[in-house]
Amino acid sequence: MMEHEPAHVLLITDKSGDADLVRLRLVESKSKFHVNCVPRLSDALACLDVETPSLVLLDPNLPDSHGAETFRRIMQKAPHVPVVLLSGQDDETLALKAVRHGVQDCLVKGDMTSKQLECAIRYAVERQGLLRSLDITRKQQLEFKNQFLSHVSHELRTPLTCIHQYVTLLLDGLAGPMMPDQLDHLKTVLKSVNQLHAMIRDLLEAT
Repeated sequence: MMEHEPAHVLLITDKSGDADLVRLRLVESKSKFHVNCVPRLSDALACLDVETPSLVLLDPNLPDSHGAETFRRIMQKAPHVPVVLLSGQDDETLALKAVRHGVQDCLVKGDMTSKQLECAIRYAVERQGLLRSLDITRKQQLEFKNQFLSHVSHELRTPLTCIHQYVTLLLDGLAGPMMPDQLDHLKTVLKSVNQLHAMIRDLLEAT
């Protein structure tokens, strides 16, 4: 997508100098990016209601939000949009926490080159696309598994129910008198049928 049309970047920072630096680095990279800058978390959340950007560049310290809560709110609002953190200092603790919450990358503003910013954006969008594709595949596999188990359950239970009914009929003497040994054998069959029913039920509950 990024090779054919400009990537839409939502830049969230209240520092005009940082916003100018990001725009300058993107111009230096000679790549096509459309940047929309907002100064507050509330403004960013409102923007995400209207349009889904290709990526969010986020300063975690804003007038209306601070630290980990900032990227948590953004990712809650737009879970499928990649987020790259822009930090004013090399804060490894915050960076690690951000990555654990799904942030794609963390850049230190003072050390950020045009190449680093361009690569961070491109790689983040690509990784997020792959993760999205894997998530869709996983959901499709789960749906297929559920359908398969439902079908197998029905196919197994139908003959077991039939066996159960006929064995019960024989044990009740409705088909004529039975010898003691025959009754014992039928009770063994009935016990096995009940065990199979329980196994199918447990299998479905486990899956």
